[in-house]
Formats: sequence, structure tokens, C-alpha cells
Amino acid sequence: MAGDEHLFNSRLFRRDEVRIAGEVRERGGAKQKISVIDLSQAGFRMHCVFLIPKDRTIFLTMPGLEAMEARIAWHQDDYYGCAFARKLYPAVFEHIIKTNPALALHR
Repeated sequence: MAGDEHLFNSRLFRRDEVRIAGEVRERGGAKQKISVIDLSQAGFRMHCVFLIPKDRTIFLTMPGLEAMEARIAWHQDDYYGCAFARKLYPAVFEHIIKTNPALALHR
């Protein structure tokens, strides 16, 4: 986490704390259950009990959305910071937050 956490924390985009059950998989790999714990247009932080090496490409699936490509930017213990390959459009970000109102912790 040390070298790249500053990239994730640069706050170019608003970040919302959430609790969204999702799945990730590596290319050709099996799906793993994860929890998205915060989300921005540029990326997300997740809790995952399976080891995924830094810089690995993953695909995130959340309820009602297509899989989104991302890269593992850092990890510490079971927490991972991930950068989307393509930033979320503002409307998509707002849709995710608004369609999960009971899951949003801070607004």
C-alpha cells in the first residue's frame, strides 16, 4: 500500500462510503465474493479475504451492473484499493449510490 495509496487518496473525485456485496474475478479466474466499502468515479476500496497481487487486473460485478475492469493499486491485509480502467460516468456513480440508499453510510 505504501507507494500507491496517495494515488487512491488524491480525492480527484468524491468518494462515498458504501457496503455493497459484489464479486471480483481475475482474467480466466473464478469469482470471489467481496464487499465494496467505498466508491468514487475513479475506483473503489474493497474487503476481500483472497490474496490478489498488486497491479493485477480484475473485473468487479455489483448487483444490476455489468462487470467493470479495474487494477489493484494497493492492498493492506484484507483491504484493497482499486482503480477503474475507465472512470465511471457521473450518472452511473450517482445511480449506484442512489439505488443503494440503505447501504450508504455518509452523504
